[in-house]
Amino acid sequence: MRIEHTFLSVLTLILSSAFTLTHAQNAYPNKPVKVIVAAATGGGTDILGRMFAQKLSEKFSQPFVVDNKGGGGGSVAADFVAKSSADGYTLLVTNDQLTVGASFNANLTFDVMRDFAPIGIFGRSPVVVGINPSVNANSMDELIALVKANPKKYSFSSCGYGTPLHLAGELLNISAGIDMVHVPYKGCSPALTDVVSGQIPIFFNMMNNVAPFAKSGKVKMLAIASSKRLASLPNLPTISESGFPNFDAFPWFGMLAPSNTPKPIVNMLSAEILALVESPDIREKLKNLNFEPTPTTPEAFTEIMKADLVRWRRVVKEGNLKAIAE
Repeated sequence: MRIEHTFLSVLTLILSSAFTLTHAQNAYPNKPVKVIVAAATGGGTDILGRMFAQKLSEKFSQPFVVDNKGGGGGSVAADFVAKSSADGYTLLVTNDQLTVGASFNANLTFDVMRDFAPIGIFGRSPVVVGINPSVNANSMDELIALVKANPKKYSFSSCGYGTPLHLAGELLNISAGIDMVHVPYKGCSPALTDVVSGQIPIFFNMMNNVAPFAKSGKVKMLAIASSKRLASLPNLPTISESGFPNFDAFPWFGMLAPSNTPKPIVNMLSAEILALVESPDIREKLKNLNFEPTPTTPEAFTEIMKADLVRWRRVVKEGNLKAIAE
């Protein structure tokens, strides 16, 4: 009789807990949600984070409050979210610096694939490879031939050591068998400014930074570092078209939650982000910011992150790049 009573008590507790969890998920969100943005204010990650936080606030009638936590190449924000309660009330907005950083840094306090539940990608911003107009090249093939004939003579600028832009350049070095010298800058703007002034001949930078200079003729865009051409710039070829079919360095910007966040909450947020990215209003805003709208399921997002880690770890190893120890 006592055993039956104990069994019934445990069963009641389990059913009660299940009901409470289901009720909480169905009511989600019933309080403000913290959106931790892994960047300072003003950049692309911040702009997208605020755009989608505002739309989610309107959808769920609860504030999605943006909190910028820059530093450590995004690792400060990622560490904070990884250690937060997995209840859907703390979310991370970041970019592929998350996987790039994990490829470099052996001392991170979190595991990229273990500690996060991918929700969805907002969009991707093309990496552009280009030159100062004084460089004697009008295509990627011509640039590669020029650099190959003059090892270590030509340098390329990036937004910083260990950034996706840096690794895009190193990936070209490895893929094409050339030897460009990397010159890291503390930010994308100065990295491009020195190309415009002629101090650095080649750049790898984000489309939204490059577009104004390209339009005025101060720099020349040669290709984008993605596997397919952009619908918005159909005449700009890809690096892949120069004989490197597996070349892909196309940064993503998206949202993740702590691992073990209830699947119904992850799916709910994912469905809403998918709908937003597909909406004409958001698609137009993304394109005006030089982002490619990229509706992505949690499962597809997970596979993209896995592929990132494989690609960038190979580049770090084959390029003999110095690890970052923060």
